[in-house]
Amino acid sequence: MKNFLQTLLMFFALCLCALIAVQWVRETDLHKNVQGLTDTIHDKSEAIQSLQAQLHRDEEEIRRLDGLKNDLTATVKSNRVEIASLTKALDKANAENDKNLTQIEVYKEAVKTANDSILKQNEEIKKQNEEMKKLAEDRNELAKKFNKIAADYNDLATKWNKQQEELAKAATNAPAKTNAPAKK
Repeated sequence: MKNFLQTLLMFFALCLCALIAVQWVRETDLHKNVQGLTDTIHDKSEAIQSLQAQLHRDEEEIRRLDGLKNDLTATVKSNRVEIASLTKALDKANAENDKNLTQIEVYKEAVKTANDSILKQNEEIKKQNEEMKKLAEDRNELAKKFNKIAADYNDLATKWNKQQEELAKAATNAPAKTNAPAKK
């Protein structure tokens, strides 16, 4: 019985060692699981923190973009108002331009008519100038003839006066000297 108790004690000791080894392995697995879960919780916490930080950054970016959108919307509204006024001004300018183009056409026609009239007047002036030149040449010819006739008349008058003086001297009861020209 002594052997049996010792064997039984050894059996229980070995069972206890086996139980401790099984618990140790199980405990190691549990610690691995706990560490894995702790790591997962830590990773998830970090992910949550990073997502919260990203959410905060995104909210700030949304606010900034919303402010930009509001500014751009206001700019678009003012641009639309300005475009409308510029469109009205453009329409007005186009209408005035058309009016001016019509007026230019009228002025062109008037200038063309005036130019044609001036050309006709220039032609008439040229004709009149040519007639004036002819008249001046005729007048010059007449003046030359008149001057020649006047010179001839003066010569004749001078000769007549000399002859009259000679006749007056000869009439002093002196015989007359004849200075008659030789007849041909």
